[in-house]
Amino acid sequence: MEGKIHQRIRDYRKLKGLTLKELAERAGCTQSYISQLEKRTTMPSLSMVGKLARALDVNVVDLFADPPEESQKDWHLPKEERRIIEYPGGKVLSQMLVSRITTKKMEPLISVVEPGGGSDRVEPGERSGHPEKISHPRGTEEFVLVLKGGIDFQINGKTLILREGDTLYFDGNRPHCWVNNGTEAAEVLFVFSPPTW
Repeated sequence: MEGKIHQRIRDYRKLKGLTLKELAERAGCTQSYISQLEKRTTMPSLSMVGKLARALDVNVVDLFADPPEESQKDWHLPKEERRIIEYPGGKVLSQMLVSRITTKKMEPLISVVEPGGGSDRVEPGERSGHPEKISHPRGTEEFVLVLKGGIDFQINGKTLILREGDTLYFDGNRPHCWVNNGTEAAEVLFVFSPPTW
């Protein structure tokens, strides 16, 4: 057990992309101390294990258990293996762009929005329809990039007409909604952080 904690500290540090100096600054110790830990010439106290866990953004138990095995599936997803989500009404179809979303810090997806489709069902003839606004938990951020066509986005009581190449970046807890009021399908990249769907 003692020998493994040294290796886990090193593995998590590298997984998080931290240098010895960066980890030391986060944990409130010296760079040489982290180096000694990784070389197994010293053993951390229980309080230092807690500081290292916080600095590495992991639970203390993670330093005593084998880290989850990373596989190619965690970072590579062939297009033909994307998960498809079809929303009620059949006018919005989304493709998840990553696998194992529960282990990710952001959630990217591409949505194809048919004319009249939107974040909530809008019946034909309701071109200026008032779909129910959605909001995500406090601390959520949302990024939107229109890849093709356009959508009308309502946020903060204002309507923004987004066309190909336009972007939005906002706090996801702001009430918002969107609809394709055009005559052609729109293609939109949404990124949520943390994952919300």
